[in-house]
Amino acid sequence: MRKLKVYLETTLFNFYFDEDRDAHADTVTLFEECAAGKFEPFTSSYVINKLEDAPDDKRDKMIALVAKYNMAVLTADDEYDRGN
Repeated sequence: MRKLKVYLETTLFNFYFDEDRDAHADTVTLFEECAAGKFEPFTSSYVINKLEDAPDDKRDKMIALVAKYNMAVLTADDEYDRGN
């Protein structure tokens, strides 16, 4: 059976660390399910650029999630190539 691919956008990276948000627990569960192999996680260079604009203390933690959960990072070229 093929794994479902999930695109993780900027908000999810924020929710992962924002314990006051209702979606925090569900977001952490989603990331953990990616690590367990249930989903194949993707993000994009656009998301990475947005994360780099975050305050230093949060930025480094959010960007570290990409490696921790083995996310593929799509670039504009990847998106274009898929469509042709």
